[in-house]
Amino acid sequence: MQVEITNLSETVQKAVANAEAKNKELTAELESKMAELKTAIETKSATEIEDAKKALQAQYDEFVTKGKPKTEQVVKTLSQAIGEKLGEYKFAAEGIDGELVKELKSKKTIKWEMPEVKHIIGPDDIKAMGLANNLSGDPVASYGPRQAILPSQKVNFRDLIPTLNTATGLYVYYRENATANNIGEQGEGCTKGENTYSLSEVKVVQEYIAGFVNFTKQMATSLPWLQQTLPRMLMRDYYKKENSLFYTAVTNVATADTSAETDKVKKIVDFITAQMQLNYDVSAVIVSYEDLGALVKSTYTNGYYAGAGSVIINNGVQTGLTIMGVPIIGAAWATTGQALLIDNNFIERVQVNGLAIELSYENGTNFEKNQVTARIECQTEINVLLAASTSLGTLS
Repeated sequence: MQVEITNLSETVQKAVANAEAKNKELTAELESKMAELKTAIETKSATEIEDAKKALQAQYDEFVTKGKPKTEQVVKTLSQAIGEKLGEYKFAAEGIDGELVKELKSKKTIKWEMPEVKHIIGPDDIKAMGLANNLSGDPVASYGPRQAILPSQKVNFRDLIPTLNTATGLYVYYRENATANNIGEQGEGCTKGENTYSLSEVKVVQEYIAGFVNFTKQMATSLPWLQQTLPRMLMRDYYKKENSLFYTAVTNVATADTSAETDKVKKIVDFITAQMQLNYDVSAVIVSYEDLGALVKSTYTNGYYAGAGSVIINNGVQTGLTIMGVPIIGAAWATTGQALLIDNNFIERVQVNGLAIELSYENGTNFEKNQVTARIECQTEINVLLAASTSLGTLS
């Protein structure tokens, strides 16, 4: 293929000639101004001479600037520049005896200067940055304002009974012993019946329910929420232990209750009436959530309606229903298959001081190791004044 190439030599020569002519004009103008300056130096004042020098300097700067030929920077791609370079050569029809081949044979290497070549970014060259290729480390994280700590028990034993504060860790009360009642109808001239009563002193020692946790000051600094969240965790676990201890203590002294019924609702009716037969009130019946759910379901499984059998369905998990006006309380610490009946007139919680959480930097070697000790404790005990005031019935 014959490639026709434009000869640039004539164009370059014309450009050089024009530049030389322009330089001659500027040179003549500069020489004229120098002559004027010489005359001014001989005839003008110092101020006028200074003004003339400044004007001459400005003209000289213009001359230097104009004397340099301006070249326009043309941006080309590499393929465009190579194509233009190859276009400067003449090729024979077969491409064997062309100028490029001859030059390669004589020079062995050919060097092309292509300052105008720039890489022009196209749509295919644009690559989006990504985390996998352009990030070393982790992205910026957002931290939630809440902490997912394990849940607390929804009801505590202490919430269901009265609390009495004491000055010391030894609580003493007097319990009446069972005695014969000799009061009766008096016959004429007969001696009245005499009653005798005996009381026993009962001592209740309030022990500490307590625990602690150690953590470093660095941990508290790195986790700013720790000092607010840790007390919640300690209180949650304290109440779990207190609930367990109190429930065990009460069920150990409670009177065993029985019923010939098979339906759970009817069983609880028997338990309540048995306590009332002993002149005790029933403040609450404590059952597990599993048993509470079974009681609620039985109300419509057996076709009960509101108020039937003195059973009322309430809105709420803790007191899902009442039977004979007695709230049935669901508790996670209650044993499934059992119903604990309590009378708040004869059960109480005694404490020396309320529940306390303390932080200390001076426990053991805390000062040396930059550690903190968080302690939770309460000197308390549950007290059943009369064992018969509580009863424990079997639901299963």
